[in-house]
Amino acid sequence: MKKMLFVISNTPYANTHNAELLEAAMVGAVFDGIVSILFRDDGVYSLLPDQHGELIGQKTISKMLSALPTYEVERLFACADSITKRALTITSSPEVVALSLAEQTRLIAEQDVVIGAQL
Repeated sequence: MKKMLFVISNTPYANTHNAELLEAAMVGAVFDGIVSILFRDDGVYSLLPDQHGELIGQKTISKMLSALPTYEVERLFACADSITKRALTITSSPEVVALSLAEQTRLIAEQDVVIGAQL
């Protein structure tokens, strides 16, 4: 089984990129991939509750996140530094584990495929 990491680093509703990455993660899981998702930079805003994407004609990211366990996507991570810099408190469901930069580096190194990473 391939280990796949999807990196979400853009604001949730600036475009459809985050929703597309989440959909791709679900598809990867359906095909027996071991899927992880890492939220970093402005992507951590995707983890905030009570979003209403439908008001701007987009899929609601928080609803998509709540569907991930159905697809057995349960390895969710966030950059601790990104959360701190934006003064956010993340209390999402499913659970998201905050990682240091060193831990993120290890996570990335363990993967067969990394999708959506920005250099």
